[in-house]
Amino acid sequence: MKLDLSAGLPQEVLAKVRRHADGTNGLKTRVLVCHYCEHKAIIVFEDSRGHVKAKCKKCNRESIYNVVLRRNGKVVFRRVKE
Repeated sequence: MKLDLSAGLPQEVLAKVRRHADGTNGLKTRVLVCHYCEHKAIIVFEDSRGHVKAKCKKCNRESIYNVVLRRNGKVVFRRVKE
């Protein structure tokens, strides 16, 4: 089902967005950088788990991040030079 956004977002959708945003209040965030160009690729919250695939806006390459391994702040992946 595709939403008709010509008249704006429905109230149910706005309520859902606000509820999800309220759920992140007080959580710390971390920035994961691109493996290739070290540009800020994605921001994750402290309760994030699992793997995330993100496309860098600077170099247009896709990278896969294991969020749990990156919790301690140490760099798990090194920059790849071609």
